[in-house]
Amino acid sequence: MSETISKMKSTNKIFLAALVVITILFFNSAYLTENKTNFSPGKLNYAVNSFASYDFKQLRDTVYTNKDHFIEVNLITQQATLYSRDGSEFHFPVSSGTKRVEKGMETSSGLFAIQWKAKKQYSVQFDSTVMLNWMGFNNGIGFHALQGKSYYKYLGKKNVSHGCVRLSSEDAQIVYEKVERGTPVLVHKGNNAITIAFTSEGESYNQYSYSETYKRLKERYQKLYDGDYLITSNEKILIDEKNIYSSGLPIGNAELIPAKQNLKPTTLWVYKDKPEEQRLAEIFSGKEKSDFTLNPFLDSRN
Repeated sequence: MSETISKMKSTNKIFLAALVVITILFFNSAYLTENKTNFSPGKLNYAVNSFASYDFKQLRDTVYTNKDHFIEVNLITQQATLYSRDGSEFHFPVSSGTKRVEKGMETSSGLFAIQWKAKKQYSVQFDSTVMLNWMGFNNGIGFHALQGKSYYKYLGKKNVSHGCVRLSSEDAQIVYEKVERGTPVLVHKGNNAITIAFTSEGESYNQYSYSETYKRLKERYQKLYDGDYLITSNEKILIDEKNIYSSGLPIGNAELIPAKQNLKPTTLWVYKDKPEEQRLAEIFSGKEKSDFTLNPFLDSRN
């Protein structure tokens, strides 16, 4: 008799527990049905980030300098720019190297740094030619002016030097006074996959040896080419004379960068009232955002 009563009590407990579960599920279902509009992206003032279909062919990797200036030389246009930390820019025409002249060589593209300076330097290779305001950056290659002005007619128009980057005496004086050892020099033909930026107070930067920096840049370029640059963590790398040897660092090939880059799910949905500049900045930052995501499994690869 007691065994029968015990079984009945156990059965009643199971029945009551099942009833409680069914009741909870019923009321939750009713609540979700009545309030399903609360989860609408439109209701929450969210929209698909317009930059999900942005043309990222202009995306570039970035390295940083704590110097007050850096130089960029475009070998195609034969123009150079001295960028300053205060935001000012000094543009000047140049004439780079060419194989067309006897014993001449093309000025190499790459990421370099000013290695040494001299107010007056003599070229042993070319009959002790006097080079004024010498600023060497790639072994025996550097910026400099020449005596006289006969070469001025080629500046900004034609590459006629034996390998160095010539500039006028006036411009050479200005640049010489501003740059220092370690000032970065970016030389390219318009297809560089990297740019230079100045460091900012409060930001974190890492500096590596030459070989490690070389390796990491190659890996980052590959992420650019594969479309995975914005979904990976890209630290801010610091460059100067300590990790840029005279042979320089690679600058990648921008022609290999696809128009589409994979985006993190949290950058696909943004507040409608966010300006486009902010939407794009969040994508470029590569950081996870706390913004609402409609589908946590959504991936722009699909």
